[in-house]
Amino acid sequence: LILIEHGDKVPIDSEVLEGIAMVDESLLTGESANVRKSMGSTLLGGSVVTTDRLIARVSVNPDETYVSKLINLVESSSRPKTPNEIALGILIAGFTAIFSIIIFALLFLGITLNLGIDLAVLIALYVCLLPTTIGALLPAIGISGINRMSAKRIISKSGKSIEASGDTDVLLLDKTGTITKGMRKAVNFIPVGNHTERQVGEAAFLSSWDDDTPEGKSIVELAFNLGFFPQEFNTIYRSEFEEFSAETRRSSIKMSGAHEFLLPKGGRGLLQRKRLRRKFESTSTLPEFEIVKGAPDAVVDYVKVKPPDFDDTLKKISEDGATIMVVAEAGEIIGFIKLKDEVKPGVKEKIRAIREMDIEVIMVTGDQPLTAGVISKDVGIDDFIAKARPETKYELVKEEQKDGKIVSMIGDGTNDAPALSVADVGLAMASGTEPAKEAANMVDLESNPSKIIDVVMLGKQILMTRGTVTTFSIANDIAKYFVIVPIMFSALPALGALNIMHLTPHIAVLSALLYNALIIPALIPLALRGNVFKPSSTMKIFLKNAMIYGFGGIILPFIAIKLISILIMGMEGII
Repeated sequence: LILIEHGDKVPIDSEVLEGIAMVDESLLTGESANVRKSMGSTLLGGSVVTTDRLIARVSVNPDETYVSKLINLVESSSRPKTPNEIALGILIAGFTAIFSIIIFALLFLGITLNLGIDLAVLIALYVCLLPTTIGALLPAIGISGINRMSAKRIISKSGKSIEASGDTDVLLLDKTGTITKGMRKAVNFIPVGNHTERQVGEAAFLSSWDDDTPEGKSIVELAFNLGFFPQEFNTIYRSEFEEFSAETRRSSIKMSGAHEFLLPKGGRGLLQRKRLRRKFESTSTLPEFEIVKGAPDAVVDYVKVKPPDFDDTLKKISEDGATIMVVAEAGEIIGFIKLKDEVKPGVKEKIRAIREMDIEVIMVTGDQPLTAGVISKDVGIDDFIAKARPETKYELVKEEQKDGKIVSMIGDGTNDAPALSVADVGLAMASGTEPAKEAANMVDLESNPSKIIDVVMLGKQILMTRGTVTTFSIANDIAKYFVIVPIMFSALPALGALNIMHLTPHIAVLSALLYNALIIPALIPLALRGNVFKPSSTMKIFLKNAMIYGFGGIILPFIAIKLISILIMGMEGII
């Protein structure tokens, strides 16, 4: 048997025998809200008990736990090569094969027609025509990507993961922590019946004064900022505070007028949650009353009665995807506290930029469909998956990859490890679990989940740079072929007119070799710096770069080889 108290981590999968408590399973299942556990419920190893205490019995062997099954799934997974990676390999191999055939054909023709082609010249020509520019510059682009990721405090385990991020077709975003701050915050007070917003705010202030949860602090802060500072606070002393529990799903405070205490100047101590120094003095005793705050059904069950407009108001607020707390004072429900998970600053703009690049964005969350729908609509995401389990994320990644799509995602929990292990780009948080960091191919040292959007945008820039270099290199190699090969056959009267450069084979090949040696270091700054990138359609960017760098790759060899040949012939004349 295991005794698990408030704040303890569950050591192993087990079954609850006694007690009722709220348990945080977010790192295991992705569900942001705490889960209520009672007798007969299953506890997952690694989850945290956030209220009360439980007595549980171990229900599985160590190698059969929920976490063990996820780890086995990670170990059996592998990342497939991206379509661009495969295409680039085929392209380089294809050009190498084509130019090899051409060289052997030239050698055969030279021998057959007795043209006297020098074997050394053919080997030098072969070296010129091979796609060496691509092979030399792609590692520089990969190193540049790793350095730029490091500048953003992201460790990339390989250059391939950065390149894959630029090929992203589908971006899977978790709601909690990535799109939202992951912390519910009070946004307004809503009265019912004949009560006012001020009455609700002041009662919520008093009921949350001793509440150290993030929600409680936000309620105090909201009431203070709205000026709902109860006058009774200077004359009424908190006699008894009942903390929230999983069994009652409410908290309460009983007030009496036996004492008064001094408040720091301006009341700013409220927001800092510091203990106040109390100065007690005798005063007249006021009637004792109680303020209750909690889940709607729990408070209704406690006070036994609800206002006529209670259900309609509750339904209207719930449609906004907010979390609702009910406030009751002296046995009467006076209103609601509306809490919402705030969207992170700048997320909407980043998602808009991602969508402009023709990337499909899907929000995946363990929350309820209503909450997920409201948040996704708010930030401009069309598709979402609610109540997602680890298996759901894993299957979604595999399904998208079967359609030939590149998938990027983030995760920090053990529940994310299976999907991270197969995603083309998996970004884990440094504050996350070891299985998640081991499965991912990137780790964010600042544990900022929204950086996945920056990763994709940087990867897109690197992809465009790689496309630019590839386009230039292909055009460059083709142009060198049409510069040199006609010169090789200029001895034949019928083909002499094709030698528009008016060079000898030796001078032409030597000039091409020097050009080949100079063009690679000349392009390294472009490979390291990258293209100037603005979010746009991938096809538009590709066509623009193809026109600029493709045209440049065709023209430059003719000009450069001619200038180098003039320089060589000038040096020969001097010597």
